[in-house]
Amino acid sequence: MARLRAALALAVALAFVASAAGEAREPAGAGGSSGGSGSAAPAADWRTYRVQRTAPRRGVSGAAALGAVSQLRLATEQLPAYGPSFKDLTVEVTPESAARLHVKIAPTGQRRWEVPESIIKRPGVQAGLAGADLAYNVALSQPARRGQGQGGGEPFALTVTRRGSGAPIFDTRGHRFVFKDQFIELTTALPADTHIYGLGEVTLPGGLLLPRDGNVLTLWNRDLSTSEPHANLYSSHAFYLAVAADGSAHGVYFLNSNGMDVLLNATSLTYRVIGGLVDLYFFTGPSPEEVIRQYHEARAAAAATASDGRARACSPQCSRPAPPRCARGRAQVIGFPGLPPFWALGAHQAKWGYSTVGVVEAVVANYSAAGIPLEGVWVDIDYMNSRFQTLTLDPVRFPRDRMAAFAGRLHTAGQKWVPIHDAGIAVARGYAPYESGSAADVWIKDHTGRRDYLGQVWPGPAVYPDYLSHPNVTAWVTRVLADFQAQVPFDGLWIDMSEASNFCSGMTCAPDRGNEAAMKWLDLPTPANDNISALIEPRTTCQLKCEPSPPNNTLGHPPYAIHNFDATTNKRDAPITRKVIHPTAKHADGTLEYDAHSLYGTAMAKVYFEAFAQVTGKRPFQILRSTFPGAGKWTGHWTGDDRATWQGLFESIASTLNPSLWGIPMVGPDVCGFIDTALASPAQMGFVGMTGRVEGVESASGALSDSEYEELCNRWTSAGAFYPFLRNHMGYFSRNHEPYRWPAVAAAARKAYGLRYRLLTHFYGELALVAAKGGTLARPLFFADSSDAGARNATKQWMMGEVVLVSPVITPNTTIVSAHFTAGAWYSAWDYSRLSVPAGRVVQLAAPLGEVPVHFRGGAVLATQPARALVTRDVRFTPVTLVVTLPAVPSGPRGAAAGRGAAPRRRALAPYELEPECAAAHAANPGRLVSCGLLYQDDDALAVTPDNSLLVWITAAAAPDATRGSVNSTVKAAGGEAARKLRVQAVHVLGVAAPAAGAAPTARVGGREVPAEYDAAAGALRISGLDARAGEPLALEWRL
Repeated sequence: MARLRAALALAVALAFVASAAGEAREPAGAGGSSGGSGSAAPAADWRTYRVQRTAPRRGVSGAAALGAVSQLRLATEQLPAYGPSFKDLTVEVTPESAARLHVKIAPTGQRRWEVPESIIKRPGVQAGLAGADLAYNVALSQPARRGQGQGGGEPFALTVTRRGSGAPIFDTRGHRFVFKDQFIELTTALPADTHIYGLGEVTLPGGLLLPRDGNVLTLWNRDLSTSEPHANLYSSHAFYLAVAADGSAHGVYFLNSNGMDVLLNATSLTYRVIGGLVDLYFFTGPSPEEVIRQYHEARAAAAATASDGRARACSPQCSRPAPPRCARGRAQVIGFPGLPPFWALGAHQAKWGYSTVGVVEAVVANYSAAGIPLEGVWVDIDYMNSRFQTLTLDPVRFPRDRMAAFAGRLHTAGQKWVPIHDAGIAVARGYAPYESGSAADVWIKDHTGRRDYLGQVWPGPAVYPDYLSHPNVTAWVTRVLADFQAQVPFDGLWIDMSEASNFCSGMTCAPDRGNEAAMKWLDLPTPANDNISALIEPRTTCQLKCEPSPPNNTLGHPPYAIHNFDATTNKRDAPITRKVIHPTAKHADGTLEYDAHSLYGTAMAKVYFEAFAQVTGKRPFQILRSTFPGAGKWTGHWTGDDRATWQGLFESIASTLNPSLWGIPMVGPDVCGFIDTALASPAQMGFVGMTGRVEGVESASGALSDSEYEELCNRWTSAGAFYPFLRNHMGYFSRNHEPYRWPAVAAAARKAYGLRYRLLTHFYGELALVAAKGGTLARPLFFADSSDAGARNATKQWMMGEVVLVSPVITPNTTIVSAHFTAGAWYSAWDYSRLSVPAGRVVQLAAPLGEVPVHFRGGAVLATQPARALVTRDVRFTPVTLVVTLPAVPSGPRGAAAGRGAAPRRRALAPYELEPECAAAHAANPGRLVSCGLLYQDDDALAVTPDNSLLVWITAAAAPDATRGSVNSTVKAAGGEAARKLRVQAVHVLGVAAPAAGAAPTARVGGREVPAEYDAAAGALRISGLDARAGEPLALEWRL
């Protein structure tokens, strides 16, 4: 009987039925991917492994569970130049939740490198999962039948389809599968009409949509400028979001940290990886936002528990900067994004080249004088001592006493300062971090495992802390941060060079004492006036004597060469040893840098997050350049060294949206651009080989004129006001572009930043939702309606959360924007004017210089705070105006929940409809105009609980003709300062028709009549005088 139950469970879950055998048979004339360009290969090429046997997967207790384990045997050796293939492989197919499938392939009986659980904690199987729950079917090739022998069995193929519709999700049939020690090749078919997003980090000159033209995307973290299209940049994320022609979406994540090429063409996607194993997760959505949530998190067996042991549900008040109690009972794939402190949403300023504390003080004063919001100043390497030793203060340019006084004035004004911190630690006697780190022996070792690995960065010879596995590293970091915090209290961290960057490329390196020229540049201190113009180029050139890895060293020269970018030739053929910690270097637990290279920045962010929290007792906020999946739990991300060009502005949209898909919601580029070549060449700036050839900015003659530069910064300032992380930053040789430099740009900043600050609490609520449930803050427009083909190609706009649409000007001499709108009602954020869109289409919008079109989506409730303020502290607890944006059509029957075997829904989700509170409001009000939203605030505590946070869900329901309606709130948490201080003062209902002649609008709150007036110009009902505590239920009724 047990065997029968196991067989039935297996059949239901994975569709191992007779028809699957036919699906997996070798198709006549099937093509495969070649080892080189990806062109078609003979049909025989795909018969690499054959299935020997398949058995049910066993649960923890040994009982049969959903899923299967297959044993594969090598049938045909392929690509022998890349080494011998493994003879036997084990395939584990595990349904982990209704919408998540896990497939893992590894050599049988052998241990292989895997991303450690300290970075990615594996989620496991949801308790109580049944085969009938699954939203997908899986078909594997059939094993050998009795008597066929070891050569029997069908060629291995994996097919994942959407249950109900049968739409393809992953299909390896007809494509070669190769698994060697240093080369894995796996290909899936992709329908030609499917749109693909994600995969990176690369600069996408055509926008967010990934090209399917045979281009190779390479994942191997590098310190490179964003100027070169498709070059592998700072981060590695092997996740893609696929959207079919009907709008249904799914996601695929390849969990592997080794160097990887991904080839996308019109009919397929091919992974080529130089190590590790095949570890795939599939997410069935069916909406794009659901896919991203599933990628970040899924419910596990145990319920969340409160401190008293009683079960309770997780909701935004449980979102955490550090894992709170509510994180128990949830399984994570890459993990929930962390919730930053409220001040992180403010406007920030930085420059490499603020030479003294006096210069920084003047910047802050200039912002104040111009009336432009400024939350924090971020200080680049200029603050460091004359040897660029990280977390030190130069005694002349940034003396400790003056810096401490400056920091004190900032804090009194509600402002912050954040120092940059580099990964490499200077090798210098008397330098406390080096001395204490050496005493604790926390440095990565070279290939011998005994000597400290030596590289070169800004301070010259440098060592690299082993953040991944050294048991002493967190204690060392905590001491280093505590020492610097004692000198000058700082508010966050800006972690740079974390790829980890290295100006040398050797297996072992050492100072060349016999080379006087090299030693001169290594020993030359920063001039007292911080004029390092002559120092940058030689200091970023390797001046150490390095031993390269020999050609037969397969860690330095693996058999398969990924398309690593070479900045000196602008080709994609650099060895993986180029300007990184050498792949032969070793971590404390024996891990090779070859395997763990792309984890360095994320491991670093995790340690600094924990140390900062311990030292300060505050919720950390840090931004990181080099990331890997899971980094968003601990850090935000800035997109690196972008260009001060119109193309750079356009590319910033995709570079902001992609990390949001990857689980890093606090992301943004350098507003107005980091690289400006008007005053210096790229080589002088330290960007050896940077061409910027898209717009020819490789020389001063190709740079924008001063007037063009001002126009660019005007438009970028308006657009940048709606990046999640808003920071104006520029390079050492760049023309200054703080917004107060030009009156017109200052005016643009006041206007756009002013709207951002009115929406701060709304955006913070969106972040809290993301931190609690996964998902995105900045997101592509098609997330509003993925069935809209035009929205899937709208690469010049983006949404900030569920409601706010930004349609900026991104080309010169332009005052009209061609903006795409999905079907529904949209309202101008500036004057509430309504735009009705029966079906998705492009609308021409006026956008004079200094203005940016911003719209609110119908069907939402936004918490706005109209008070003008220059710092977030002065916004946080000011009176709230609820803005209700009525939808275009009444609520109708809701579709079946995702992940229950039903075909995917074919309609757009209303704002916040994934939340139970809002779904219930729609279900309870069929035939009415329903809007929904949330109001969230907290005290920036390390662990967010119902006792220190405010969470209120707000729903509005109106008659189809919008002549009467109600607004009600449900309080989920009412604790902390927000519950005591926040009050709802007004409600604006948008999209209402004019009252009948002679009629006057009325409104009542709890039986008390309050003022109400109709704004004919805006088509809005404005209700005032509520003076209601936000932490108490609101019941308002209105009538025209």
